[in-house]
Amino acid sequence: MSEDAKDKKPFNWTKFQQNMGYTDAEMEGFKNDPRRRRAAEALVEANRRMVVAEVVESHGCAAGFKCGDKIEVTAAGLVKSQNTCLFALAPMTIHAAMAYDRVMEGLDPDGMWFNHFTCQDAGYCNGSWGRVAFKVSVK
Repeated sequence: MSEDAKDKKPFNWTKFQQNMGYTDAEMEGFKNDPRRRRAAEALVEANRRMVVAEVVESHGCAAGFKCGDKIEVTAAGLVKSQNTCLFALAPMTIHAAMAYDRVMEGLDPDGMWFNHFTCQDAGYCNGSWGRVAFKVSVK
């Protein structure tokens, strides 16, 4: 048995049920669904992993994002950054979901191929305000 397997605590289904507000019947269904079970059991690790979107290009951003600024969310989707522009955060949800999926499957969450995105503003050249591009990494 590997050291990681020995050190890993069993998933706390009781705490999960309390946090989610599930009935016993719902929990039974949840535990019997292999996909949901794997996702729940990966939750602790997904909350440890930080999905970081760093600004790599910015022009005309009303929120004031500049190169080097960062937005951070956990792979489980909890926003850690303060004062974050919703139009930059919204497209980041897919990267958090990809990171969670990779954690759940035992893959390196930082290995996602699609690791860049732009905010939802179309940019000045398209009749809007600005445009910000981000590069995503998972720590």
